Amino acid sequence: MREDPELQPVLADHVKRKKKLIPPILQVFGDKYSPYSWTRQLVPEVIWIALCIEASGYERAVKLCSAFACTAGEMVGEKAPLFARMSAFNTLNADLKIALLADTPPEILDELRSSLRPLRHFGEVHPLAFLVELEKDASRSPKFDALLAELYDRNSRISALSIAVTSWIALEQGKLKLSPHLVDDMIENFRSITDYPKTDRSKRAAGSFRASAPMLLMKTPLEKEEAFQNDDEWVSTFWHKVSGFGPCMHEETVIESLNEGEDQFHRFILDYKNWVIRDLRDRLDALPLDLNKIEPYDVISGLISRQATLALEFASSPPIWNAHTAPIMLRAMADVFITLAWILKDPVDRANRFIEDGLGSIKLQIAHRERQIQLSTDEEEIENQRKMIESLKDWLTSQRLEPFVTVNLGSWSGMTTRQMAEDAGVIDFYNYVYTPFSTAVHSNWAHVSMLNCVMCQNPAHRLHRVGAIPYLEPDLHWLYLATKYFDKTIMHLDSWLGRQEAESRAYDFFVSSTTSGEKGTASEEPA
Repeated sequence: MREDPELQPVLADHVKRKKKLIPPILQVFGDKYSPYSWTRQLVPEVIWIALCIEASGYERAVKLCSAFACTAGEMVGEKAPLFARMSAFNTLNADLKIALLADTPPEILDELRSSLRPLRHFGEVHPLAFLVELEKDASRSPKFDALLAELYDRNSRISALSIAVTSWIALEQGKLKLSPHLVDDMIENFRSITDYPKTDRSKRAAGSFRASAPMLLMKTPLEKEEAFQNDDEWVSTFWHKVSGFGPCMHEETVIESLNEGEDQFHRFILDYKNWVIRDLRDRLDALPLDLNKIEPYDVISGLISRQATLALEFASSPPIWNAHTAPIMLRAMADVFITLAWILKDPVDRANRFIEDGLGSIKLQIAHRERQIQLSTDEEEIENQRKMIESLKDWLTSQRLEPFVTVNLGSWSGMTTRQMAEDAGVIDFYNYVYTPFSTAVHSNWAHVSMLNCVMCQNPAHRLHRVGAIPYLEPDLHWLYLATKYFDKTIMHLDSWLGRQEAESRAYDFFVSSTTSGEKGTASEEPA
């Protein structure tokens, strides 16, 4: 390990405000910035450009889209919005729309109409409905779904080209001003982006265009006196329509089948696990999906899936059904329950805070690993760290560009777990489950002295304790508690969803299958 006295602390360019590290770009915007999502805010704005690129190619799409957008801009005048944004066409009144169609060359109109035909899926509600003719057959093409999927990835080719066209229109409309020394580099970016992602130069160009996307495509980013906006009516309409494009599609946990010759105990465990999976599927199916506010769905579905995972892993590991290890797993389940209960009190705000904290923790981990590379002289370790950093960055940037991620060094909720439990109305669970089982997680004296010490048998030694690993027989009661906490989690969710008649079949199965579920001495919350 080498040392460098000139090394600065990790994230040294960030400003610390209370418990948070604020990145440079957010220091500039301050209160004028609100978090944006490439998928939610930007995809609906560039979908028309992407469709043109898909149909006519990049070079032709530049000419088509810039000609149409700049004509609209000239008609509106000095205060015209950036017409690269699809929502900007909603600002045109009926007379201006007629005039725009009249002033646009027929060959350009014909190509645009052909390229934008898939927008018929949105009926008459989209901003370019005056351009795209309605058709009786509005069935969705698989190609449109594939284009959407590719556009969701900000690193995809179609995304890079779409933002390049957006930047071109911004220059043509006079919305993007360049210093003289940057002009040549911008020209080279437009030239090299056609090779993306095959060359390093094209990747640099894509990165440059990508970095400008928030400033160009948010609702009012170019007027210094106004804050960023991300709630344009077209954005909400777009996602409302896309929500109706079919149900969620994902790989589900497989329900296992019994093998011949399984003994009664293994049959019980397998049946139990399958009931947990069925209970989970039932709750996932019941969760409302709002693509305009997707964060609550993502977080809630993730937390109940986490709880189910812990229950399944616990059931699969009978040797840990003892006071040494079981409390650690049960404390984790208690954490999930309190977190979920607190988030459900204000799902939109609190789910976003939960996500922000997770993104920040990964950003901080990346920074520490990059520091490790600076300090290390071991080539193998450096290569391993680089691979891990690449993996973490891929995960992070799939949700948020790294320069826009704040790092939270304190509690993600701004509260202690006890305060969260009080606010969520589950303080009894905190007192009787979370706190007792925390002794095992932190290995404090209460746990260590009870379970990892025995009394010295030498009468001359003051009955002191000796460290030991006493053997404890697996006790089914610990699985009963895991079942109970899983049940408590999904029933709390059912109450929030208004599903008063919903059943917890895993819990019912456990109780009906065994009489030992009520036995044991472990701490648990009042019934």
